[in-house]
Amino acid sequence: MTLTATEIELYQLCENGDRRAQMQVYDQYAKGMYHVALRIVRDTSQAEDIMQESMITAFAKMKQWNREATFGSWLKRIVVNNSLTHLRNEKRMPTTDYEEVAYQMEQVPDQQIDMEAAGMTAKKVLKVMDTLKESYRQILTLSLIEGMDNEEICEILNISNAMCRTTISRAKSSLRTKMECYG
Repeated sequence: MTLTATEIELYQLCENGDRRAQMQVYDQYAKGMYHVALRIVRDTSQAEDIMQESMITAFAKMKQWNREATFGSWLKRIVVNNSLTHLRNEKRMPTTDYEEVAYQMEQVPDQQIDMEAAGMTAKKVLKVMDTLKESYRQILTLSLIEGMDNEEICEILNISNAMCRTTISRAKSSLRTKMECYG
């Protein structure tokens, strides 16, 4: 990633506490980050609070941004972590030890969901995803919608790679089944 001279200057001003520069960056990212939070917490007022808290955190910790990733991806990571922390604090996000479900691991290879062949639109898929149990909806949101890889998901959810793969596989299977019923 290469930043332009204007971006470097803008982010440096933000790092130094310049409120106008911070407002410019806020305006650029607020809507997108709000939607990231909303997809996870599913509550408009909570998503707005999480987005605002995440922006404040980002500006306060700007020196920790290593500039190897884009600012947007770094900020998105903060929003996702804050959203999941919010759910954990509300006890809406169940935690499961891998050992508790290891005996149930499926040996079936993961299959891709072909939405076009199923005649599904993005709106229909999102509507069907809303009917999934919370843990499945969250992991599919991180994987399919936010585009995170398994390693990132494992780190964010604090689960093993095997648990991540199993949960994604089961969530996709559940989504596939519900999509077939949805027609």
